[in-house]
Amino acid sequence: MGLMILIGDDARESVMLWVFLVAAVLLTLWECRERGYRLKVTLWWISFVAITHVIGYVVLRFVRAPRKGSK
Repeated sequence: MGLMILIGDDARESVMLWVFLVAAVLLTLWECRERGYRLKVTLWWISFVAITHVIGYVVLRFVRAPRKGSK
């Protein structure tokens, strides 16, 4: 938490988004192992979760982007 105070707001957002992505992928891995999926299925789920999170990030960046002419 101390490191988060030393970095700026934009960098803090980026770090938190990476943490959320890693957490989602790890939770997916955990769930796949609990269900006993084969390696190929597990890798498919991990890639699916990672890709959808990245697409969601891009969409949210455009939604949150300031409009031209606004202050």
